[in-house]
Amino acid sequence: HVDPHRGSMSCAARSSRIIGSRRIAPANNRLASKPRARKPTPPRRNMAKTSATSTAPKDAPASSPAAGGDGWTQRILTLNPKRRGIFIWTDTLRKNVPEIASCKAGVLNLFLRSTTAALSVNENADPDVRTDLENALDRIVPGTDVLDAIARSAFVGVSLDLPVQGGKLALGTWQGLYLCEWGDASSSQRGCQVVATLVDSSSDVRVTRNVTVEAPRRGCHLVQDEVDDAFKPARDRLGSAGEGSTRIRKPGLANLLVRHTSASLTMNENADPTVRGDLEAALNRIVPEEWHRVLFEHVEEGPDDMTAHVKSALLGCSLTVPTDPTGRMKTGTWQGVYLCEHRNVGGMGVGHAREVATTLVDGAGVANTAGQTTVTLAGAGRGCRDVTAEIAAAAKAIGVGSEVRTGWLNVFVQHTSASLAVCDSTIAGAGDRLERALNETVPESWNDEFFVHTYEGPDDMPGHVKASIVGPSVTVPVVDGELGLGDRQGLFLCEHRDAGGYGCNLNRKVVLTLQGVDK
Repeated sequence: HVDPHRGSMSCAARSSRIIGSRRIAPANNRLASKPRARKPTPPRRNMAKTSATSTAPKDAPASSPAAGGDGWTQRILTLNPKRRGIFIWTDTLRKNVPEIASCKAGVLNLFLRSTTAALSVNENADPDVRTDLENALDRIVPGTDVLDAIARSAFVGVSLDLPVQGGKLALGTWQGLYLCEWGDASSSQRGCQVVATLVDSSSDVRVTRNVTVEAPRRGCHLVQDEVDDAFKPARDRLGSAGEGSTRIRKPGLANLLVRHTSASLTMNENADPTVRGDLEAALNRIVPEEWHRVLFEHVEEGPDDMTAHVKSALLGCSLTVPTDPTGRMKTGTWQGVYLCEHRNVGGMGVGHAREVATTLVDGAGVANTAGQTTVTLAGAGRGCRDVTAEIAAAAKAIGVGSEVRTGWLNVFVQHTSASLAVCDSTIAGAGDRLERALNETVPESWNDEFFVHTYEGPDDMPGHVKASIVGPSVTVPVVDGELGLGDRQGLFLCEHRDAGGYGCNLNRKVVLTLQGVDK
C-alpha cells in the first residue's frame, strides 16, 4: 500500500498496487511508466486538452517561520504549480510543517489564497484519477475564462480542516492532498500560498476518536445520531470536572473526516427523507456513469468508481461544525450530517463500513475559544454576494486582532438552502458567474423530471443540492491579527432560493467561532 501520509515527491521506495489485472506504479515512479493508449473522447466545448501530474513542483520553497505559541503553529507555504493541472502535495506539507510529526492529537487547517485554484482530498495512487477529475470538473463547470476558473474553485473549495493523530494526518490509506489549479500561465507562475494552521491538543488525546459508520447502501444517509454518539465521550469529559471545579466551559468546534475517497460528508435537511433520495439522484445526473465509457481512464474498478471520486471532491470529505459549551453541535433546526456513499458495494476492502475520524476542538483547552457569536445576514434575493465586511466586523467584535493574532475563524451557515464560499471579490461578475454555474449544474427543470421533494417550490430541492456542493462551513486563518484571506478573496453568502428559507425568508443565521492565541 502507498503510505497515505507521504506525497509523491518522496524518493523512498514504495510497493505498487494491483487493481484487477493492472499494476499501479508508485507515485514517484509513475512518470517513467509506459503510457497507455487513451480512448477517444467527444468534443469538449472549447476546452483545452488537460492532463495531470503525479507530483507537486520540486522547487516549492520552504514554509515561512512558524508563528503562534501555546499549542498553535502557523506557517505559510508557497506551491508553484507552473501550469494548469491537479497535483498531489501531501509530502510537501509534511516536510514544510514539521510540527505535525510531534502532534499526537489536533486539527490542521489548510487555506489556499487563490481564487482560481482549490484544495481537495482524493486518491493518492493512480494518476489517472487526477486527469479524470480535472476533465470531469471542466465538464461540470465548462469554459476557459477566468470567471469559469473562479466558479470551479468555489465548487471544490479552498479551505480544508484535517485531523492529526499520532504525528500524522489522519487520512485514509488511499487519501492524498490535491492542489487543483485552473488559472492561466501567469497566475500559475506566481504560485499559490497555503496558510497551514495547526492546533496541538496532545495533552488530551481523547479529543479524537475514530468510529465506523455503516451505510446501508449507495446513497445519501442521515447519520446525525451516529455522529452525536461518536462525540459523546468527549462531551462527557467536558462535564466531568465535578461540582466546585474552576474549569470554564467554552464553545468549540467539531470536525469530521471520512477516511475514504469514494464517500463524502455534507449537511442537509434532517426531516424529509426524499431530500436524501433527490440529492443522490442529482449527483448521478451531475456526474453520470456514462463518463466511465466516454471520458475516464481510471476504469478498472467499475463504472461507479471514478464517478464516486468526482462526487467526493464536489461534496468534500471533511466537515466542521460549531459547538456550544456542552459540546453539542450548533446546527440549524433542519440541519443534519449526511454520509454519502457513492459506490454500489462500498470502498475497496471495507464495503459500506466507512471510517470517520472525529475531533472535538475544545474551546476551554489549548484551542482557546476567544468568542462565538451568531449574526444574521439579510440578502436582497437569490444569488452569491460578498459578505466579507459584515463577517470581518463581527469577527473583530469577538476578538480578531485584540484577543487572537494567530488562529482561525470558523464561519457556519445554519440553513440547508444557503451556503458559504470563498470567491473573487475584485472581479466584477464573479458572484454572478458562480450563481449561473450553480443554476446550470442543478437546473430547476429537474423538479419536473425526477425530484420528489417538490412541494416547497421549484427552487427548493435545487437549493438543497447547491448547498451541499458549495458547503455550509468555511474556516479562515487569522494571520497577524487579521483574517488571512488572499488579496483577491472574499467570503460570499450564496442564497439558493428566491424568497429565502423556510420560516426565515432571506435572513440567514451564521455562527462565527474564533479560536487562537494573542501571539
